Amino acid sequence: MANIGLPKCGVNAILRCVKAQNQDELKLNVKLWLKANNYSYAWLAGKCFVTEATVRNWMARKVIPASKEFIIRELMKDMPLSLPSRVQVTEETHVTLSLDSATRRTLEKKAFAQGKTLAEFLADEVPRLGGEGAESAEG
Repeated sequence: MANIGLPKCGVNAILRCVKAQNQDELKLNVKLWLKANNYSYAWLAGKCFVTEATVRNWMARKVIPASKEFIIRELMKDMPLSLPSRVQVTEETHVTLSLDSATRRTLEKKAFAQGKTLAEFLADEVPRLGGEGAESAEG
């Protein structure tokens, strides 16, 4: 077998890097979920049987081990966000809108009048566009 010039630890380091990149979205969701439910890193540490420092390291830079990732995902599934319905998302959907400047200004004014950002305003308004039957048709 030909040596391609990578030290043995190089492959493991690459795999850890890929795993960490794949967890970036999970870590962001965990942070938002904890904040939304008023849970602390210490609380999550207790549920995962680790120290608070370990959870802080996971959130900052370390890879969350698969067994602990499973626990966290199960907790998040069993205890969904306690925010308004516009934030309770079971499947994230990203939508890109191209707005002319006049439409954007109009929408921003409406959002501001409600004390919201444009993104928050749109997150509240878009579900209304589907009408009352839209949710029952989906599932």
